[in-house]
Formats: sequence, structure tokens, C-alpha cells
Amino acid sequence: MKKLIVSFVLLSITLSSFSQQIPDSAYLQITYLEDFVKNIDHPEKKSYDELVLDIGKFSSEFYSVRENKVKQITDSILKSGKSAYDAREAISEYPRSYQKYRVYKNVPSIGELTYINQILAYYQYKESLEKPAWELLSTKKEIQGYMCQKAVANFKGRKWTVWYTNDIPISEGPWKLCGLPGLILDAVDSDSLYHFYCVGIKELKHKTQIKVLKEKYVMCTKQELYKISKEAKENPIGYLNRQSGIISVRATEADGRPAKPNITKYIDMEAEPIKKIE
Repeated sequence: MKKLIVSFVLLSITLSSFSQQIPDSAYLQITYLEDFVKNIDHPEKKSYDELVLDIGKFSSEFYSVRENKVKQITDSILKSGKSAYDAREAISEYPRSYQKYRVYKNVPSIGELTYINQILAYYQYKESLEKPAWELLSTKKEIQGYMCQKAVANFKGRKWTVWYTNDIPISEGPWKLCGLPGLILDAVDSDSLYHFYCVGIKELKHKTQIKVLKEKYVMCTKQELYKISKEAKENPIGYLNRQSGIISVRATEADGRPAKPNITKYIDMEAEPIKKIE
């Protein structure tokens, strides 16, 4: 397995100078499990997800397996002519994480990152692909049969500790993490709000093209998306009313009295926008 991976890596290095104008396809897929905190007031209560990193010759895509499956089911039902209610019924029993973001590295071109997220609408922003200033440490351990080395960095407002392997010399990792001489197999922030750990590595027999989902996007900045996400979490009724523009939404108890909102403080994997807004 390792020898096959290295052979693909050598090919990717040879072709890495090509621009994104040439379609890129994923040849390697890394599966991560993640435990994360949704409610900062109860950090002991963890939520869980399964995510994959699809790696091509010069680009990558990172997304939730659960939410990707939900989207496929929903799109298929709506395409067949059935209603949104039918789609909601079909996915009602399906496990959810509600992490609907996707990260594309070196898309649409080398050196760029595209981030999309669905709240009600689909939002998209682009930024320069930034590599953390990693401090490489001598500590080592084995993960999934690969010898890994420890590295730390302050990145996007959080301190990350990761384990990467030189046996797979691909400068990639979960979320926006990258820039090491090997693939990141484990990553956790200093507050243990987000923890990704590799549980599978496989070569893809049927290569899939790496490209941004075809949706009608609201183009925005990273800071604007942070504000939208924060409002949707902390003031969902206000967000729905602002998005609808016409329909007035209000929450009520069973007896018709206005319901007291259960406010959950919004937290973001990227803490940096908070400092720029507040």
C-alpha cells in the first residue's frame, strides 16, 4: 500500500505545476472521524462526524460523508419531481452532523482556497491558500501503521497540534490544514473543540473530478459568512425572517404563547474572524 501511494505522489509532484485550468481528479481518499463541540457552554458533550479528504494531482476537496449523502438523497428525490416534504421524510432517520461546509484547496487555481457552506442558501468565499508556520517536533508515534511526527502551529486563531507521516509525502490534511512534508493523520486544537483522526486511506479505482458543487451561490467574504452563521445559530428566527423578506416566522409554545428562545452560542473552527468583527 505504501509503495503504491508513493508512486502516485511522485506523479503528483511532477504535475503539480499545472494550473487548475486542467481538470483534476482524486486518486487518493483519506477518511477521518471527528469529534467536535457544538455548544461551547457544554464542551464535555461531543458531536461526531465522518469526513473525507479527496486528493488529486494538485488540488483537494474536504467534506462530511453524512451531509454529502443527505444532499445526494435530497437532490435525487427533488429531481424525481417529489416535494421538499418527501425529501425531509426520506432523510429524517439518517444520521446528521449538520457540518455542510466544503474546503477546496488549489481551486479554482493554484494558491487559492474555495470555501462553501449551506445554511439556508449556499454561500461561497475564496481566499489565498495559507500554510501554517509549523514547528516540527521530534516526538513520534504510529497511526494506522504509519510512523508519524508531531508538529504545532497557531493558525486561523487556534493552536493546532498535528501528527503527519513522511511515508505519504503529500502536503495535505483535514479542513484548511496543510503545508507539512507529509500527510496529516491527526489534528486537534488546544481547546479540544475539534479533533480529526484518520481511520482509513485508500486509492480510488474510479477517479472523481474535483470541482465545486454546482449551486446558486451567495458570494461573500469570510467575515460576512461568519456573521451570517452566528445569526443563524444564535437568532434563528431573526435569520429566517431576514432571509424570507416577506414571511414572518415566530416560535410559539403549544398554548400559543411566544416561546422563549434556547440560545446556543456560535463557535467557529476559525476563530480569527471573531477578532476582526467584534
